[in-house]
Amino acid sequence: MLPEIIDYFQITSAEAGVSVSFMWGCNAVAQYPGGRYADRLSAGIVLLVSQAVMIAGFVLLSAATLFPLFVAGLGLVGAGYGLFEPAGFVLLRDLFEDHRGRALGIRDAAVNLGSALSAVLAAVVVGSVTWRDAFLPVGVLLAVVAVGTHRLNRHDYTVSTVGLDLRAVCGRLFQSRRTYAVVLVLSVSMFLWQGSASFLPAYLQADKSFTALEATAAFAAVFVVGMVTTPVAGALSDRASPLWIGVGAAGCGAVGLTTLVVADSLVGVGVGLFAFAIGLTTIWPAMYVYLAAVLAEETMGGDLGAIRAVYFAVGSLGPAYVGTAAARVGYPAAFASLLACFALTAGPLWWLGRQ
Repeated sequence: MLPEIIDYFQITSAEAGVSVSFMWGCNAVAQYPGGRYADRLSAGIVLLVSQAVMIAGFVLLSAATLFPLFVAGLGLVGAGYGLFEPAGFVLLRDLFEDHRGRALGIRDAAVNLGSALSAVLAAVVVGSVTWRDAFLPVGVLLAVVAVGTHRLNRHDYTVSTVGLDLRAVCGRLFQSRRTYAVVLVLSVSMFLWQGSASFLPAYLQADKSFTALEATAAFAAVFVVGMVTTPVAGALSDRASPLWIGVGAAGCGAVGLTTLVVADSLVGVGVGLFAFAIGLTTIWPAMYVYLAAVLAEETMGGDLGAIRAVYFAVGSLGPAYVGTAAARVGYPAAFASLLACFALTAGPLWWLGRQ
């Protein structure tokens, strides 16, 4: 819905990119507290709080008639999602000691399913009512999920003050070149993901002559591909090195992005999007399996939250970069420049795999 939102508020693609970057910046800030509280209290209470914050954000978005209110709503959604992710990871860690890769792959498939459904919702809204009408149903669905989360919770809710202890977690994590390599891979992957996904429909409309409905359908197709590939990548990561799976994902994504940029035919664009989607989505379950194997069980939530805070902070710059580059040199050049991201992920993954 970004093109319609840009027209409604009369803003530039650069300003739109900065607003989306703000959302992911708030997400990054909330990551470590979400993981730390999930470790020290319970994942259940953090999940409920995160859902309440997201509900407030979607309600605000549904009522936003001024751009600052829209940005504030994005900030709440980002912060709530930032709390949710590491708490969900802690919950999966507790539930699945065996076949953790498969569980994480299915989890990522569910994320892709939700993203595909949101794209369908956006297509319906753009074709019939205003863009604001898309957000209230999401808030209502989240309220239903929050009730389900409460009913399925198996532990008591404990509320107390928990020190963040940032110095200890940084001292524990950032002591080796391996950690820096992992953070680099995840940061660049998130930068690529946020930057490309935020403007993919706009790029397809501006440069590939797609209609708004066709661009949204192509956007949804990226997540449909992810629904299939992420469980496969997760299951393979249980049996083989997840690092080499990540290298393969980077190579496939680079070929796909190159094809997408240079293709003029519908078939060429489709093939490029398919390979690009594989590269974008399959690296995540592989890296989560690797992190689950190397992080200490008792501090996994906080440690993962700290790592996620770093790479989401870097990734939040992706939409601002692509939006600004598109405004200055055009969408094709902006997307072509993202090819460097695949090289910056494949290199460290190759090095880690040889250690």
